[in-house]
Amino acid sequence: MITNQEIIEAYLKTGSVWKAGKLVGLAGQTVHERLTALGYKLQGSNWTDKELTELTALANQMTIAQIANRLGRPYSGVALKISRLGLGQRFGNKQSKKIPRTGEYTKAKVKGYMLEMEASGFKITKFSRMNSLNVDSVTYALQKFYPEWYLQYCKSNAVKPETNCPYCDTLFWPLNHKQIYCNRKCANQSRTDNSYFGGKRRQTIGLLEGICQLCGGKDLPGLSSHHVKGKENDPDNDFLMALCRGCHQIVTILGGRRFVATEEAWEVLMQLVILRKNGHDPNFRGVYTTVQLEMITVENEHLYAEDTE
Repeated sequence: MITNQEIIEAYLKTGSVWKAGKLVGLAGQTVHERLTALGYKLQGSNWTDKELTELTALANQMTIAQIANRLGRPYSGVALKISRLGLGQRFGNKQSKKIPRTGEYTKAKVKGYMLEMEASGFKITKFSRMNSLNVDSVTYALQKFYPEWYLQYCKSNAVKPETNCPYCDTLFWPLNHKQIYCNRKCANQSRTDNSYFGGKRRQTIGLLEGICQLCGGKDLPGLSSHHVKGKENDPDNDFLMALCRGCHQIVTILGGRRFVATEEAWEVLMQLVILRKNGHDPNFRGVYTTVQLEMITVENEHLYAEDTE
């Protein structure tokens, strides 16, 4: 028999009826009913100033799951609050300017290209094509290894005044009259953003910081914008979060499987994954897991102390 004191202590520790229920082995509904019957003052649906301050400070440092654990609030509520506060609407996105790992773009080689261009008077585009080099790769390499030279080159060859890239907001010097974006990567991402994400890709939670919102990995290759509710269920592209390639694949596959609605299947899945990961240890015999699924609906949303404003 779970005592009232145990329930109160669990609630004080977690700040959520759902997490308190998980801690003492009761349903969140039961915890809510018993605390209400005791006249215990539950945490209101509104966020306190202290919570909002902490949320703002953590938004650029942790994943949504880590913040939810820190604040004792459900994952969905934290994600929603981040979006409503505009913390997920970070205009501008880091442009990954990767240089191919080939012998053609080493610092020494690029220095040679730079000297040849100075002597010949050829611009980067013409020089790259004449030498069968990738224009973008040569440009990125010059920006990385010789930024002062590249800046002077842009100023000397610019056909228009310095301007901001309409996609990433980076200042750049247009080198031809048709150039709108700072580079081709921005131009391509802008087209994809407008056609698939309705122009909201830059609002993806965690994308600017380069942090996968599932595994917490930073600056992993293939970080992409994931439609939390599925593209077909979110035509306005309002719920986007950053996932790395591996995590995106996992979420997509599991989201299409029927068994995810049953607690028993999740328990078996967790056991199989942990067994697979620890199979090298001859002393490891297994793990016991329990799962309790509680769906948040319009009717029971108030039980989870979430902001419904």
